Parts: sequence; C-alpha cells; structure tokens
Amino acid sequence: MQCQPQSCSVMLLVTPARACDATVLLGDHPFECEFCGSCFRDDGTLRGHKRIHTGEKPYECNGCGKRFSLKHQLETHYRVHTGEKPFECKLCHQRSRDYSAMIKHLRTHNGASPYQCTICQDFCPSLAAMQKHMKGHKPEDVPTDWRIEKTYLYVCYV
Repeated sequence: MQCQPQSCSVMLLVTPARACDATVLLGDHPFECEFCGSCFRDDGTLRGHKRIHTGEKPYECNGCGKRFSLKHQLETHYRVHTGEKPFECKLCHQRSRDYSAMIKHLRTHNGASPYQCTICQDFCPSLAAMQKHMKGHKPEDVPTDWRIEKTYLYVCYV
C-alpha cells in the first residue's frame, strides 16, 4: 500500500491476513507471540502481551484490589478512583479516562469505521455496532464460522 500525495494525513484502511503482516507498515517487529502470532518491536512488550494469554495479573489497584496484566491498565483504571480524564476531543471537548476510548469517540467525528461486514461490505465504527449490524442479516446469510475481525487503521504523514 502506497500513500498518494492527495490522501496525506487521512486514515487508510488495511486488512492484513495476520497481525504481523500489518507491522510491515510500521517498521521492524521481530518478536512474535507464540500464542496468537502478533508481533512486537521489543521483548518487553511481547512479555506483557503474553500475560493476556497466560492470565497472569501482577499489578494490583491499592484502591479496590482489582488486578491487571499490564501496568498501563492499572494506571488507566486508577483514574476511575481519581476522576481524572486527561484525554480531550479537540472538536467537541468531550473528555475520556483512556486513549482507546478517545480514539473510538473520534470515529464519531471523522467517520472511520474499522469493522467491515463480510456479507454486505458495510463498515461499522465499533464492535458493538458491528454486532448490532449483523443482527439485521438473515440467520441463513451469516456463515456458521462467522467472527468479527478488526481492520487496522493507519495515518499517513508523508
């Protein structure tokens, strides 16, 4: 996939066959997870990712005792107790506790929809929207092995 000059600074949609295929667009990611095939730039990030598969949760909230597999998950969770919402939408000034929630919110403004229906090819902005969309199809049209796969969003800054 090549950036076209007239499309610079716009989000481009790509659907890689495997998670590692997507990393080609972002540079070298030599550390691959043996559980799911996702690739990472460094061994530390891979180790943290593997906790998703192993269930290890070494980080505990001092406020409520809830445990997390990644340190940043604990830091984000702690904002529930403090009320801090450091991420702000520059368009409507809505605030969010975590970055991923803000990215989902931004899709309401820019129309980015990373979930594509394999039946009618429509796009949806969120997993919940895709699940609702699929209920609109006749059950016999939905393949028995159907599952939701997220496409990957990249921003071109050339």
